Amino acid sequence: MSNRTEIKIGYGWLTFAGTLLLLVGAFNVIHGLVAIDRASYLDDVVLFSTLPTWGWFFLIWGIIQACAAFSIFGGTSWGPVVGIFTAFINAVAQLAWINTNQAWSLVAIMIDVLVIYGLTVYGGQKSRPMA
Repeated sequence: MSNRTEIKIGYGWLTFAGTLLLLVGAFNVIHGLVAIDRASYLDDVVLFSTLPTWGWFFLIWGIIQACAAFSIFGGTSWGPVVGIFTAFINAVAQLAWINTNQAWSLVAIMIDVLVIYGLTVYGGQKSRPMA
């Protein structure tokens, strides 16, 4: 009797990308709440609209990113697609938000790039039998 197990190709990258997506989603929720409250450490200089409007956007977007991360952890087939989409939109939104907190925006964009890489390269991989 053969005791064969299956390993998922790129499982480490998927877990890493999901964890980073959850992390950036949590930070977006926090920054969204801070922007809604008009905290003093954020500059009220955004590309368009107002700081509270961007705060609501990042609050809702962070929740969507956290849900995408949990779908990646759950192994759904649509999870990586939603993760790539949310990371891409978040990177673009961070460019419009960059004047409020430059350091965080740059870090968020770098995290989004890692998420996009991990999910693009390994998100659609199937399991293979282990020899």
